[in-house]
Amino acid sequence: MCGIFGITGTRDASRLAYVGLFTLQHRGQESAGIVTDDGSRLLQHTGMGLVNEVFNNEALQRLEGTSAIGHIRYSTAGSSHITNAQPLVLNSSLGLVAVAHNGNLTNADEVKARLQKAGAIFQSSSDSEVILHLAARYRGRTLEETLAKNLTKLTGAYSFLFMAPGKVIGARDPYGYRPLVLGRLGRSYILASETCAIEVAGGEVVREIEPGEMVAISGGKLKSLRFAKPKKFTRCIFEQVYFARPDSVVAGRTVHKVRYEIGAMLARELRGIKADIVSGVPDSGTVYALGFSKESGIPYQGVFMRNHYTGRSFIQPDQRLREFTAHLKLSPIRDVIKGKTILIIDDSIVRGTTSRKIVSNLKKAGAGKVIMASASPPIISPCYFGIDIPTKRELIASRLSVERVRRYIGADGLHYLTLPSLIDVCGNRSDRDFCVSCFSGKYNAGEAPRAGAGAGRMGL
Repeated sequence: MCGIFGITGTRDASRLAYVGLFTLQHRGQESAGIVTDDGSRLLQHTGMGLVNEVFNNEALQRLEGTSAIGHIRYSTAGSSHITNAQPLVLNSSLGLVAVAHNGNLTNADEVKARLQKAGAIFQSSSDSEVILHLAARYRGRTLEETLAKNLTKLTGAYSFLFMAPGKVIGARDPYGYRPLVLGRLGRSYILASETCAIEVAGGEVVREIEPGEMVAISGGKLKSLRFAKPKKFTRCIFEQVYFARPDSVVAGRTVHKVRYEIGAMLARELRGIKADIVSGVPDSGTVYALGFSKESGIPYQGVFMRNHYTGRSFIQPDQRLREFTAHLKLSPIRDVIKGKTILIIDDSIVRGTTSRKIVSNLKKAGAGKVIMASASPPIISPCYFGIDIPTKRELIASRLSVERVRRYIGADGLHYLTLPSLIDVCGNRSDRDFCVSCFSGKYNAGEAPRAGAGAGRMGL
């Protein structure tokens, strides 16, 4: 899913960008980068690894300037390599321009092939570089006009941050798949993937950038313009299910509150289920379990010791690392488990391998029975808009019935939250439009890649 953060008009630009990226670390763990503007030059520092591994005090001191954009990467389009670390910087007929991207361009391969045929030379295998080459080739009178002309050539999901000397620009795709939020810190403006990054940096949240909107910040002033007519607002529902930090606000409510209510809704759907204790798969599953416990009356009890020095297993770059990380980070607490019927809640079941390991570890630790519950519906279809779920073949629920999934993971029971309930809890009276294509298999017209077009690994 990646995380992006930008700030303008402050002497502490690089350090506040560091704080913002550190706050967004849960969105990606492969690489990190910051580009600053000192008025005439764009200064760049990127590296592989976590934010605190890539940046030290010396690196931040070298990043002079009063504006900065930053990126942390969860690779899904393009390989896990330093050449794909962002922000990317291109020196072209436009001058110096940097870009940080969260999302996935579903027509990137087609556009890239046309640009290469016309002579463009790409520095990376990332889909994000496409927009810079488009902008260099098809220009308007200003950078904003140039970007507005070229963003309409893209399909799929994107929240972009652009930087040129004296200017920072943010843009969100016409469907609003990926998040982008505007904030203020004194006279400075902030753009970020989540509200938590704005608040931790000391700012105040102003509003979301709207679908099809571009904001340009220059000379301490912000200008908003529409580069595309907004389409049906379909923000990614997986932000609330898994990706967003619990203290972030999505659709008007904190993610923590929504997850608690999802747990309560799951309990209502499973009314009468018998278990000695309910627990969650740390960390995201814990809040679901607390909500379930409150609604059902089944006592909550933590059954795993969470190792906080491991990353998030879902966003590791390959399946082998996912399984290894999942094994490292959760250790069963035997005295709590022994002889008990445990209802264990996870945010989702994607490939089934992690769930199988969790059930196996609980039973080895002495659990009498293990009932597995998912706080989201079965994932049956690929995501083309930013989550690394590239093929139906990898999705256990797309090829196996609920009963066969239960047998595969070794649970004594398996339950999924229904899709109408998930939408009902995540939205509010005025905002119930979400992208749920991974649960429904239905996509916005023209946004998924054509059969054989080669979307590659999903999203950035």
